[in-house]
Amino acid sequence: MKQFVILILSVIAIASANSAPKEVRIAAYEYPPYFTTENTRHLVGDIVKALNSKQSDYQFSVVHIAPNGRYDALREQGCCDVIFFEDRSWGWEHVDYAVQLTTPIYEDKERFVARKHINRGQSFFQVKGLRFGGIIGYHYPFVANEKDNRVLEEEYGIYLGHSHQVNLRMLLNGRLDLMMLADAYIRSVLTEETRSKLLLSEQHYSVHQLSAVSNPGKAISADKLEVLLSELRQTGELQQILSKHRL
Repeated sequence: MKQFVILILSVIAIASANSAPKEVRIAAYEYPPYFTTENTRHLVGDIVKALNSKQSDYQFSVVHIAPNGRYDALREQGCCDVIFFEDRSWGWEHVDYAVQLTTPIYEDKERFVARKHINRGQSFFQVKGLRFGGIIGYHYPFVANEKDNRVLEEEYGIYLGHSHQVNLRMLLNGRLDLMMLADAYIRSVLTEETRSKLLLSEQHYSVHQLSAVSNPGKAISADKLEVLLSELRQTGELQQILSKHRL
């Protein structure tokens, strides 16, 4: 009888283990409005809540990383399995392990931004030698997507910070001449007061197809993730999340 009870308990334990949701860790770095540690309201967090509420096979959670740590995060021994809102051209075609991308979740565009000033118009964006403020770990095509902080600072004269908010303050205080912002940031994060002080380039510098990137050898493949995201699209929940952030 004792052995029978032990057998039953073992079967129950195995069944419980098999029915437990698989943990999927999503890497996220400072990239508002997609993710930010300065606000509990961001797109990645809202999508994670929606995914967790729609199914029980996977349990999604967010892991905060540095922007320049995204490639190590998805390695076999890395901390995470997936990263959201990435463009393939942001270095993913050069990693030395397999990655898969979902259908783009959102198309975003970037443009140069300067402080409004008397007699300053669109021609200002063509001036050479301007002090540009960038973000550590971000990609900037006009410097050949160079990622080495030392090269960017010493050879290109770029100031590198950790947040758009800091760079915006420096721009408005005259310590920087130029920075780059995504339209999503301009729509979702900037206040009307701040926006009224900015001169926005009328021409977009770049267009990004933002997808989820998965290491298929880890917790979830892009194909399975695509199915889950498609359900959010079909029910209108994904559009509701985007609209919530004025996107």
